[in-house]
Amino acid sequence: MRRKSTFIRKISALMICVLLSAVFATTFAAAEDSDSSVVYVAGNPDLYPIEYYDSFSKQYLGLMPDIYRLISEQTGYTFEYIYPGNINGQERMAKNSQAEIISAYRDGDIDPQYLHRTIAVTTIKTEEKEKTIYVAFSDIASEKLIVDITKALNTVTDSQKLTVLVSHTESIGNYQKYRIWLYILSGVLVLFLVVAIIIFFIRYRRKKKDKKDTMLNTEYGIGNDQYYTYCFENLITDKSKALYYAAYIAFDEKSINQKFGNNECHAIQQYTSEFLNRQATAVDYLALVKTGVYALIYQAANKASASERIANIIKELDLYLTNIKREYSKLFNAGVCMLGENMDCTAETAFYNANQGYLQAVNENQPFAFSTKALITEAHRRESLRRRIIQAISDGEFIFHLQYIADRKGNIIGAEAVSRWQHPQEGLLSPSQYISMINQSDVISLHDIYIFSLICKQLEMWKGSDKEALCLSCNFTRYSLAAPDFCDRLRETIQKYEFDRHKLIIEITEDSLSCDTEILKENIQECKKLGFLIALDDIGSGYSALADLYNYPIDIVKVEKDIVLQAMEPKGKMLLDGLIRLAHSMNMKVLCEGIETAEQNDMILNTDCEYIQGFFYSRALPPKESERFLQQHGFTC
Repeated sequence: MRRKSTFIRKISALMICVLLSAVFATTFAAAEDSDSSVVYVAGNPDLYPIEYYDSFSKQYLGLMPDIYRLISEQTGYTFEYIYPGNINGQERMAKNSQAEIISAYRDGDIDPQYLHRTIAVTTIKTEEKEKTIYVAFSDIASEKLIVDITKALNTVTDSQKLTVLVSHTESIGNYQKYRIWLYILSGVLVLFLVVAIIIFFIRYRRKKKDKKDTMLNTEYGIGNDQYYTYCFENLITDKSKALYYAAYIAFDEKSINQKFGNNECHAIQQYTSEFLNRQATAVDYLALVKTGVYALIYQAANKASASERIANIIKELDLYLTNIKREYSKLFNAGVCMLGENMDCTAETAFYNANQGYLQAVNENQPFAFSTKALITEAHRRESLRRRIIQAISDGEFIFHLQYIADRKGNIIGAEAVSRWQHPQEGLLSPSQYISMINQSDVISLHDIYIFSLICKQLEMWKGSDKEALCLSCNFTRYSLAAPDFCDRLRETIQKYEFDRHKLIIEITEDSLSCDTEILKENIQECKKLGFLIALDDIGSGYSALADLYNYPIDIVKVEKDIVLQAMEPKGKMLLDGLIRLAHSMNMKVLCEGIETAEQNDMILNTDCEYIQGFFYSRALPPKESERFLQQHGFTC
């Protein structure tokens, strides 16, 4: 323990000495006369003990540095070693005239052509041979400098030189012992640092791997939404962005789930992930952002090439899925955002823009569509409308128009109330401009109940008048009808108004949205108990199901416009007659929609349909015009 502590004290003392020497050297340099001339020296870093560079003190030591200090005291010159270090650059500095003194070199070390005047300083014995050590001046040394330093060098006696050399030899012997321990200590510190760096990199790689894992959808073996964002923000530079296109490739997950079930929906996604992964090139980035939605960032030389690439992907994906199962045909559409036209867009913005192209492709039944500024502007406008709808309901901006319904004799027997939004800035908006934005959300339920309250109020106003015999139908989306609190809200509303409940028809609109069918059935049955009639809208449309006729207590079936138009042909007429007979067999009455011409009206009168609705009788009229319409046309029960 004692020897160990003695060693530690020696090491500490040595480090203090080094620090003090550095401080004294700095102080000495600062104390030099600012007007004294500086002489630049090209030192020999490896000629111990004459002259050598010490890496620990970071300075030249040995005979020559001590002699220069003596000369400095005599002459006032300041000697400065240039480019200190372990590499000998004396010949280069002599050739380039970078130093005035070339210090401590031996015969043959430096080409004489680069030296101006040479002075022999001392001799040393190496391998039983004596070698002379020289100091030389370069071409840039002034004559005065040469004379002054030569004169000063000649005043240094051999005895003084020998004393200095002996002192250096003895001190360096003791110094070497401490330096060995310093090397050992440094080695330990370096080893510790290496271990620390290794631990850091292990943790860094583990953290990087964890981060990589969080960007991977392990179920399907491709990137996820985080991967898409990372690639967009880190791997696509501003310079290369003009070459890239962001594609939104998707299928309608809800309708697919409803049609095929969750297991097949999962299988479709697995097949699609594998296919798209094979299609992606080394410069593409593919991610499954959410269920049924893929983001593909790909390169193309121009818009035409980008169009061809995405068209081929959708076409080949369709063929691939169709070969697996015929029913998987035409499930996917795509939207594309040109990053070159949206250089400042973020990953989120590019994804949103591409989504607008996708929605356009779906609406137009096209494989893909590019997002355009007009599309984006319209999307922002629709989003602004969607956010404002709740306030609009509160402010009473929603009204209803009436499209009247006639019986077979042409008598007006009632009307369908259709929603309209009297927007302060946009003007009068039809349902097609806002209903789709709020479908399958609590907002649509608020909207439907609000319009229902307006109809209840209208029926109460007609009570006791000559219009009391008229009935009104009110549209409800299935999402609204399937809400658990639907009937409670309905009761709360009708308690405020007095009218004949049989004069109000709850009309179930047909759409592709899924809902809880059990709650829907219970709520429709409760509506019947409250005295309302139930109508099923758009029977025969792409979304309707004949099973609805069996599942729900339907009073009136409304046949959609396309079926009526097709009935102008023999086969279409057979289909219409078949639907009417089916409804009558189940004790339901039939209303045919979309009657616009006298020819269509005559065709419908040749069927057993009870009620007729369409522009041939009445368009959807605002309140004042609807009142004038009733004054001009008679009506009966």
